[in-house]
Amino acid sequence: MSRLYIYDHCPFCIRTLIVAHYRQVSDLEQVVLLNDDEDSCQRLIGQKMVPIFEHQGVAIGESMDIAKLLDELGEGPKSLRPLQLSEAIQPHLQPVQAHSWALTFPRVTRIGMKTFATESARNYFRRNKEAMLGCSFEQALAQTDTHKAVIEGVLAELPPLTLPSERDNTLSWNDVMNFPPLQYLTLVEGLAFPPRLQQWLHEVAELGGVELYFDRAI
Repeated sequence: MSRLYIYDHCPFCIRTLIVAHYRQVSDLEQVVLLNDDEDSCQRLIGQKMVPIFEHQGVAIGESMDIAKLLDELGEGPKSLRPLQLSEAIQPHLQPVQAHSWALTFPRVTRIGMKTFATESARNYFRRNKEAMLGCSFEQALAQTDTHKAVIEGVLAELPPLTLPSERDNTLSWNDVMNFPPLQYLTLVEGLAFPPRLQQWLHEVAELGGVELYFDRAI
């Protein structure tokens, strides 16, 4: 039995879950850690970081290293299509990351995730993320319209992403990389996704065995 230790809100963890589900990795236990659980991470890899993959008595970190190993271990009939640089969206999202954080950090603890099941876990996350934002969650929420306008402008200009349905319902490494930051933004009620991008999100979520948050958006 292998174990994948994650936070269920974490974009880096979502990468590994998509690969594990799509590639049908067998005998894999998914362990959701509380956000303030430092001891488990320290015990496994000597630092607080997720995801962590424990396999054959060895624990490793770094999401893409884990994703590649899970791909190799997978038994599914469909492989991941190669990376296409033309579909990389990170260069578009990176310059507006602070706006994305301001929208998502104050919301993610409020939708019932296991990672935030305790008050201490929620407070731990809040302290760390408010330090990154440079403002309180309340201040970030009060500026939602400003942050939404910036993000919606970027979403409208993203390069077109290949729909899995256009490639025999297969996923690519682009999908693995691109999905998590966009999934995170589905936390935001009323955030406008272009229709094709929204279709892409639903298709990748279904094939990757992960969820979207539209039904719980705040």
